[in-house]
Amino acid sequence: MTIIMIAAVFIFIISIVWIWHNLGNIEKPRKILFILIGLLIMYLITVLLYHLSSSDITYPSEEVQKTVSNTLILVFTGLNSLILLPFTANVFDKILEEEIEKNQAQKRFIVILIIFLVCIFVETGYLKDTQEGIINIYNEVQNAEK
Repeated sequence: MTIIMIAAVFIFIISIVWIWHNLGNIEKPRKILFILIGLLIMYLITVLLYHLSSSDITYPSEEVQKTVSNTLILVFTGLNSLILLPFTANVFDKILEEEIEKNQAQKRFIVILIIFLVCIFVETGYLKDTQEGIINIYNEVQNAEK
């Protein structure tokens, strides 16, 4: 479990540094605001995906459900941030620096959105499979202890 948490922290650090870099010459308070809002949005999306994927899964106890939920939401929030936010930050910076026109930016945002939607579709299935696998392992360990 500790290894998973350390990996999640590294994912967040990489994501934040990459976003910060891609925001270019934007002033620091706006960079911080972009990162915080972006991470909050990624968290909310991940929570929604988790709940969609776990709707028909029965956990052996509430403690197991909370642990699995917190861990998966943390890891996948970081992964979602890593997938979406640096690229969005790059386009946002180019708009503010007037390096690209709005129609080019719209096209890039559409491509980013399509990629993210595909990722979300795959992620929902993966979250469900992961939860089922964790429950199976938990049940096997419980049965072996009896």
